[in-house]
Amino acid sequence: EARSAAGRSACGVNASAALKAGANGEKEASDECFAFVDGSFNAVTKVYGYGGFLVDGRQKHILQGAGSDPEMAEMRNVAGEICGCVAAVEKAIELGIKEIKIYYDYMGIEMWATGKWKRNKTGTAEYHDFMQKAAGLVNVRFVKVKGHSGVEGNEEADRLAKEAVGI
Repeated sequence: EARSAAGRSACGVNASAALKAGANGEKEASDECFAFVDGSFNAVTKVYGYGGFLVDGRQKHILQGAGSDPEMAEMRNVAGEICGCVAAVEKAIELGIKEIKIYYDYMGIEMWATGKWKRNKTGTAEYHDFMQKAAGLVNVRFVKVKGHSGVEGNEEADRLAKEAVGI
């Protein structure tokens, strides 16, 4: 397993660098790539975080990080959900992946990315903007799963997200 900590100031994902760099190399269309992402929030420390993993056909890449930007922290676990998706997309771009399925349990991940939900906060607006720009480099297909329902990948993402925030 390879570990990846992500970089936008609030998420820890270097979103602009990922978008500027583009793909290092392209994967074959037959290479199935998917990710599970989840977010968490530690109410005591006011730290939000994400956990998850990306599988690119050959390797499983762990995605995990945390942040404490006060404006993002107001969104609690939602900030982590957003950052987790950004981390997965950034990793896909870094690996040269052209299509990825992202499994998530919080509807905002898809709705803000696609513009179906209004973006009332800086974090959701920046997330939408990143996802729109990333669409030129990687095709993201969203798959909603029910949280805490025994879906193995989602349970692992949840555990990693909690670990990232120290709970």
